[in-house]
Amino acid sequence: MHELTCAAECDPFGGYGGDGDRHWTPELVRDWWRERGRAREWAALVGWGEWATSEREGFRDAAEGARTYLAHLDHGLHGYLRDYMFWLAEGRPAAPDERLPELDA
Repeated sequence: MHELTCAAECDPFGGYGGDGDRHWTPELVRDWWRERGRAREWAALVGWGEWATSEREGFRDAAEGARTYLAHLDHGLHGYLRDYMFWLAEGRPAAPDERLPELDA
């Protein structure tokens, strides 16, 4: 954890800034969702390709991570993104009785 904190403090490009909310809009989230097949193809290639059976542990770990990402794409990301779009639009989490924006609109 210490190394991650140091990297965040020293990162000259802001890659660890956690400022994604300033760069996303509900419409950009919808655009990404419509194009998610590209991310899925990449993750399937990594997750089930040569890396999955590599002799190098790091490659096998990356393949496992890609398979986990695939599972999240297929089961759970849709709901998460609807919550996130509400957050982007309203600046707060949705209350249990509030309607979430449609992702496939």
